[in-house]
Amino acid sequence: MRGHVGQVAAGKTLMALLEGSDIRLSHLEGDERVQDPYCLRCQPQVMGAILDLLRHAAQTLETEANGVTDNPLIFADTGEALSGGNFHAEPVAFAADTMALAICEIGSLAERRIAMLVDPALSGLPAFLTPRPGLNSGFMIPQVTAAALVSENKQRAHPASVDSIPTSANQEDHVSMAAHAARRLIEMADNCGTVIGIELLVAAQGCDFHAPLKSSPSLEAVRALLRREVPHLDEDRSLHPDQQAATRMIRSGAVVEAAGRALPSPYA
Repeated sequence: MRGHVGQVAAGKTLMALLEGSDIRLSHLEGDERVQDPYCLRCQPQVMGAILDLLRHAAQTLETEANGVTDNPLIFADTGEALSGGNFHAEPVAFAADTMALAICEIGSLAERRIAMLVDPALSGLPAFLTPRPGLNSGFMIPQVTAAALVSENKQRAHPASVDSIPTSANQEDHVSMAAHAARRLIEMADNCGTVIGIELLVAAQGCDFHAPLKSSPSLEAVRALLRREVPHLDEDRSLHPDQQAATRMIRSGAVVEAAGRALPSPYA
């Protein structure tokens, strides 16, 4: 693995999350698949790169929040008034643009894992994770929902910082569009949170089909958290309440807390 800080951290955390999984161990022999698809195999590389990027964006935003953006700059001790460009928000726009790329990729990777789990050719599980495929749609529509939200985020991820338009009789002839870059992040994060909530539903259903085998203690803790509000899907029902519950657990941090409590030291 390459030595980037984020990638190393993501790889170690993923290994810790999977430690002790009976389901994982059951695939060591007799599995015809040679390698996992990239959405699984390259998670540390993608999520680690995202972690590095978000850390850099946070550092940029902290610097800018503590910077002087007045124009002109007034120096009381000398009586000088100096015009300058510290108000230009290009650093903020760049940070917001990179955050948009990160959010987009988190959702895109999650959607590919959802699609893999509902496809019997890839997962080895019943089609759409329903006991009676054909009579029931199972998680077909949630995967379509995830795909739609990811597609919307891809459209929103176009960099706003390259879209300058002159104003004020060409005095303000190059602007950062930082407000546009930042404003869309709320909707993008909401979309991404919903996609991950759908992945939580699908992953728990997939683990159910492996019973009596269990996953790792961390992932079983997450599944138990979900199952307190969302039962296993036997027959088709409205999945909107399930999706809302799962997404709420993601956004509140409850899923991270549940997984973290079961992690071995030093990850706990």
